[in-house]
Amino acid sequence: MISCQYDDNMKTRKALSSIIASAILLTATTMIGTGMVTWSNSSLSSYETALSNTFSTNVNKLSENLSIENVWFGSNPKFLNVTTTNIGTIGVNVTNISLKNSTTTTDIPFTHSGIMPQKQNSAKIMYNWQSGNPIQITITTARGTIFTTQVMPP
Repeated sequence: MISCQYDDNMKTRKALSSIIASAILLTATTMIGTGMVTWSNSSLSSYETALSNTFSTNVNKLSENLSIENVWFGSNPKFLNVTTTNIGTIGVNVTNISLKNSTTTTDIPFTHSGIMPQKQNSAKIMYNWQSGNPIQITITTARGTIFTTQVMPP
């Protein structure tokens, strides 16, 4: 007859080691899962912010509308005065005015607090214009919209 001894201590240790291993795996999985969710939320949030900014900038660009209404020339010293009206639905910040004739282009950085909708702005620009030489006036806004017209000095 074969005798077999049964050890209760051995059974308890095996049961404890499988419970501890399961707890370690569960903890590791939870930590990794939490890290992944946190990372994806922050990544999604930054993408959402960038998309929102791009959308609003482009929609606002479509709402900008500037009319170059009056350009007149002065002398002693020579200058020109450009009057613009914002006929759009949002405020416009003019950042640059470019004057181009047949031989030269002059960029004038422009700082202004902005032109509100349905309001006018007049800018006096020192410029040595020549009679009979057409000038192309290009106005650039902070959002990158470009408005242009051509005038002929007297």
